[in-house]
Amino acid sequence: MRKHLILIPNILSTFRLGLALLFPFSPEELWPWLILASGASDYLDGWCARRWKVSSWQGGLLDAVADKMFMLAVLITFIMAGKFAIWWLPAVIARDLTVGIAAGYAALIRSWPSFRDMGARWSGKMATAGQFLLLITVVLFPVIIPIILVLTVLCSMIAAVDYGLLFFHKLRGQHIA
Repeated sequence: MRKHLILIPNILSTFRLGLALLFPFSPEELWPWLILASGASDYLDGWCARRWKVSSWQGGLLDAVADKMFMLAVLITFIMAGKFAIWWLPAVIARDLTVGIAAGYAALIRSWPSFRDMGARWSGKMATAGQFLLLITVVLFPVIIPIILVLTVLCSMIAAVDYGLLFFHKLRGQHIA
């Protein structure tokens, strides 16, 4: 039975990848529902994996990739629809850019374990929550976008620094909480 339980979080992450592919071709009326479905699947896949103790590094990677792909698909769709300014993008995804650069650097110097051992952090969860809040704000409450944008950028920047420092310490062989 346990072997089958591991499939559920991965199916939820794969569902989010499907939503990322679907989003750019969906009518605007469906955008809030797709964003909510993605957010719910993100929460549920982590909850199921922890609850049933079926977490794996590969599942975590699939979850992270699904999150990033969905976020990029939505943000690029918003940019193309004129709902989101392109210059906001780097600040909103600062954490994601930092983690991507760290992964690339770890692979380049053949120090993959220093990257692989980096787990989810509270700052990353806050950045993801901020990003989802921003997405739903863009489609449902555009009048408060500036407030939510500042909050999201702040969370993303804090997470970028947190993950950057963690990776630096992992490279140096130091332990950091």
